[in-house]
Amino acid sequence: MSNIQPPPLLPPDVISVRDLTLKTSKAGLDTWHRAGRSQPVRVDAWVRAPVAVAGISDLVSESVHYGTLSKAITNVVESNDAVKDCTPRKLAAEIVSSAFGIGAENVRVRLSFPKKLLRADSAGVEIAKHKYTPYGSDPVTVDVDEKAFIEGLHAFGIIGVNPWERVEKQEVVVGVEVHGPGSGDIDIVRVADDVANVVENTSYQTIEALVTALARFLCVEKALEKVTVRAEKPRAIAFARGPAVKITRSRRYYSTEATKFRQSNEKEHIAYLGMGSNLGERAALLSAALVELEKRGIRTLGTSSMYETAPMYVENQPRFLNAVCKVATTMTPHELLAAVQDVEKNALGRVKLVDKGPRSIDLDILLYDDIVLRDGKILSIPHLLMLEREFVLRPLAQLAPDYIHPVTCTTIAEHFEHLCPPDRFVSDLYTVVPIKQPRGPINQLMFDTIHHVHTPTHLMAILNVTPDSFSDGGDHISPNDILAAAHDFVANKATIIDIGGQSTNPKSVNPGPAVELERVLPAIKLLRSHKEFDNIIISIDTYYASVARAAIEAGADIINDVSAGLLDPDMLTTAAQLDVPIILMHMRGTPQTMINMTKYTNNDVITGAADELAERVREAEKAGIKRWNMILDPGLGFAKNAEQNLCILRELKFFIHSRREFDGLPWLLGPSRKGFIGKLTGREPKDRVAGTGAAISACIAGGAEIVRVHDLKEIGDVLAVADMIYRNPASLAIRKRK
Repeated sequence: MSNIQPPPLLPPDVISVRDLTLKTSKAGLDTWHRAGRSQPVRVDAWVRAPVAVAGISDLVSESVHYGTLSKAITNVVESNDAVKDCTPRKLAAEIVSSAFGIGAENVRVRLSFPKKLLRADSAGVEIAKHKYTPYGSDPVTVDVDEKAFIEGLHAFGIIGVNPWERVEKQEVVVGVEVHGPGSGDIDIVRVADDVANVVENTSYQTIEALVTALARFLCVEKALEKVTVRAEKPRAIAFARGPAVKITRSRRYYSTEATKFRQSNEKEHIAYLGMGSNLGERAALLSAALVELEKRGIRTLGTSSMYETAPMYVENQPRFLNAVCKVATTMTPHELLAAVQDVEKNALGRVKLVDKGPRSIDLDILLYDDIVLRDGKILSIPHLLMLEREFVLRPLAQLAPDYIHPVTCTTIAEHFEHLCPPDRFVSDLYTVVPIKQPRGPINQLMFDTIHHVHTPTHLMAILNVTPDSFSDGGDHISPNDILAAAHDFVANKATIIDIGGQSTNPKSVNPGPAVELERVLPAIKLLRSHKEFDNIIISIDTYYASVARAAIEAGADIINDVSAGLLDPDMLTTAAQLDVPIILMHMRGTPQTMINMTKYTNNDVITGAADELAERVREAEKAGIKRWNMILDPGLGFAKNAEQNLCILRELKFFIHSRREFDGLPWLLGPSRKGFIGKLTGREPKDRVAGTGAAISACIAGGAEIVRVHDLKEIGDVLAVADMIYRNPASLAIRKRK
């Protein structure tokens, strides 16, 4: 060694060998997770060693010669090719050791495998170590840096602020570095797949948001300690390579985000769950799922309508019942997933035999707050297939029309309109109102609330067991009279018998709930004691919660409340507890005062009644009544004069589609023998059959699914003709052609 000493305070000297390409079978798993395949490895090595003496003496022996370094690298790669358990990380470490052996002080080695990944320019590992000798001690080697990396991962996603960039995916080139001890041994193929999946299933306006989301995903969801993410849009600027953003983030940086899902009960998260069943008692299973979720601390905040739908993907299986529920939870997304899977498998006994095949219950997390989460095949939020499924978007649009999808930056309502444009889309979904305790084969009422053509109009027969009803008071008092009437109803194809014990005639006196019970309970029990009425649905016409509860317990199936819960503050909570369908009708005041309450703002009964009924729907939802248990009634004759009743019939189609609260709900109308018909015809109540028939035709034309009538035989004929005119699928085909 020469005696020439270098000057003091020299900067670090670095010798490098770049792009040394060799052959190895120690690249680890490839794109198809195959090991042991020979492929090229590109080696970059940087060694820190003093060159001052060699710079002055011009002697090769005074430096770490690049030729010697190249030979050392080649020898390590070739000799380790036969080592069974050698990995890219171990190979890099061996190269570092060999560099130390030829005099290097600080070594950084980068191994790039350009054929390792299908959609990336390269992937590999990089290791840096420092070797020094403390005074009076043996040499010590210190780990300086370690990382795995992906270079030039090509994916296609929605990114940009321009309108055209929100429509078509464009190329995004991503680079990822995973830092920290042991990072060289991670499954970089899986990381690449996950990153590509996130890019291709997200939608951001800025590159900044994309790289932030990727870093958050890798640190929080994949539990990586520290990452660097770079993203570039190569097509964004015509005369430039492209704009890019590069950030480095750590788990510590995201510590508040990583733990925000585990905050106290004061912080609840909002999630939307898709629900489906096509085996067993489908509606009962959907309701049972909500009960089981509640047991696990997942509160139901709202439900959609229930729809019967044709199977999708695997078509050779029974039809489904589908719905969406809005829930509140303190669970993390993965904890919520575990809870719903526990409900499916352990509580409700789901056995999965075929993917997307028949199932007793299916619960999917559609949305969770506004997060985007992609955890491979385990969990994806938002749900990856939700935007192509009408049976998801239609009910979801009822609950969250203005929710902005965190990937597409588009509202759920807009997605639904895009998937199902009303002017040219024919739906195969039917609204279902389940019957909780069916005694015969009828366990649900099914309605075409979308097109109003595919299902027949249901007949609700009026059975007043009162002495003072305006048109049939005293007709059905004795058991024989009740049975005779019921047989007549069944013979004339009634679906529902509506039993009432109090007249809503303005001239009648309110008898109170006790007397009402004395009238209705014997009638309900009488019908339920005869097997021939097992196929008939019974509704209880009352606005008293106590009467409704007793009637349901005696065998009634539906509550028909003319006040929609206004006249008894316990009615809505009672209906929610009983979990039975309820008919919510619009009225004002009481039966005795409503005749004086017909003034509406700007004389607009449509707007006034629709606003007030929509408010009752919201109150019913707050009370816990499921949307699939709601039927609406505009309240003909209740707080409306003759002209206002005619206006509702004339504008019924507009009325029932005028509020978001009404979406998907079936409608009942009861014009039978009403006073406005008598005013027009001059006839007494029992002679108003023809006028009632005309009004019923208007109800059917306007979209009513149930009509409440006295004269079943005659009105049955009206339905037979009117349904063929207004509810004929042929009319839908004509509309579609237009």
